[in-house]
Amino acid sequence: MTTPAEQGEELDYLVLGITPSPGTLVLSEHDRWKNWDVQAAKGTTGASSNLNGDPIGQFKATFHLAEFTGDGVPTGDFENWAAFRKLIESMTQGPTPIALPIYHPDLAENGFTEVSSGGIGAAVHDGTGGKSYTVRFIEYKPPKAKPSGKAKAKPAGSTGKNPPPPPDPNAKAKAELAALLAEARKP
Repeated sequence: MTTPAEQGEELDYLVLGITPSPGTLVLSEHDRWKNWDVQAAKGTTGASSNLNGDPIGQFKATFHLAEFTGDGVPTGDFENWAAFRKLIESMTQGPTPIALPIYHPDLAENGFTEVSSGGIGAAVHDGTGGKSYTVRFIEYKPPKAKPSGKAKAKPAGSTGKNPPPPPDPNAKAKAELAALLAEARKP
């Protein structure tokens, strides 16, 4: 695994489609949390939880643009931002949003591979001629095929009746516990 020090400038930009981002990049909120449904118990203490899978990921990418480097060399950040911004906006301009591949080592580590635009924030001026723009990206997950609601397949050899439930693997332990409880309740 490559360390951040070894990656160097690779952490300063992301690649959207085949286009590297301009300026210097700061990523945030690219965490991967699980979607738990926690239900408080009614009328008693305690709670229950249910894992509902993985939510669609979203994150922010802030692009810091400067006109010149520290050595006074023009960066081209503003010209490159104009083209990069058009690329971001193109994902949601048509009747159907599109997704583009995205790459940054930190995004790849958390499984972000395709995204669409969630919007572009307003320019924030830094007071020295630079600007920053924050873009919200949303992960693209294609919809899963919906099973037909009309017909339901029956297993081969099925008579249409519900099969008996499978035997309880804990039946023996439950019987032993019941016997011990009955013995303990005796006077």
